[in-house]
Amino acid sequence: MPNTIQEKILSGMYGVMRSICRLLLRHEIGFREFSDLAKAAFVQVATEDYGLRGRPTNISRVAVMTGLTRKEVKRLRDLDVEFGSEFLSRRNPHAELLHYWNTDKDYADAGGRPKALRYDGQGESFQALVKRCAGDIPAGAMRTELKRIGAISEADNGLLVVNTRQHLPKNVNDRLLNGIEYGLRTLAATIDYNGDPSSEIPRPQKFIHSSEISRDKLPLLQKFIREKIESFSTETDDLLSTAEAAPGEKEAGKSCVTVGVGVYFYLEE
Repeated sequence: MPNTIQEKILSGMYGVMRSICRLLLRHEIGFREFSDLAKAAFVQVATEDYGLRGRPTNISRVAVMTGLTRKEVKRLRDLDVEFGSEFLSRRNPHAELLHYWNTDKDYADAGGRPKALRYDGQGESFQALVKRCAGDIPAGAMRTELKRIGAISEADNGLLVVNTRQHLPKNVNDRLLNGIEYGLRTLAATIDYNGDPSSEIPRPQKFIHSSEISRDKLPLLQKFIREKIESFSTETDDLLSTAEAAPGEKEAGKSCVTVGVGVYFYLEE
């Protein structure tokens, strides 16, 4: 029988799983696919995190730890599927460009706001920014896409003006994938780290809530919190940009890590 802490973990995870199952079923993903995903994750973590003397955990020990058969463990290890690959190693190209345009001092005016840029030419230009942030992506294609999603616009004098600090997906599926990759996964990783007895310094993890909110106060509350989150996000993005390695340093192999802060609004009916 599970001990007390195991019972509490399983009880809490049941609530988490209900939300995940709603998400999966809404997109016609059933238990078979989820089961394969879960088994692969168990095998990968047991193999990588519990080896001895720097070597992967052997198949028998993985079977003992996970409750899977040795045959199933071997099958999953032979697939060599990286379900747990790092999603946040870099932003997508247009998000990277918007980040630099809004935070890099070379692209800021005297008031610290992002400059209006000419498309090409010497010095700070849209083409130079694309080359810095998006590699071999053509500047014309990047301009077209950013204009399409409303992130930039073209002034009467031909200069390109940035309209937003970051592009928030309008498409439901894009919002869903963005939430899984940048929200659910990173929050779960933080909870796991803070719950590990070997973690000496806990990572910041705060959750403020009340179960006594009057429904008529909800719109005003949501507006206030949305504005606070936007302000905090902007300040944090500026702060992170001061610690980022320059493109030349990254190309030279300078060691870098991924750091993020998650802030969200939660409502339970």
